[in-house]
Amino acid sequence: MSVPGWLVLVVERNRVLHTVASAEEALDMLYANWPVTNGRAFFSAMQACAGTAAGTVSQGEAQSAFLAAALDARVVFRTA
Repeated sequence: MSVPGWLVLVVERNRVLHTVASAEEALDMLYANWPVTNGRAFFSAMQACAGTAAGTVSQGEAQSAFLAAALDARVVFRTA
């Protein structure tokens, strides 16, 4: 489900398209289906996406961190 402040992304992983429309969905993808599970960008994205649930991180900050992790991991994505 898309939340305010989050740009809907379509991420290609393992030849499957995944819609990511919230920090929660991004966190699920980082946990279950991410090619790079180490490094600063990955851990920053994990922390930022988890921080939205606690209210310490905005959706926009989480999305920026997720995009940085995608670029770092060379994950193909586009806006929907």
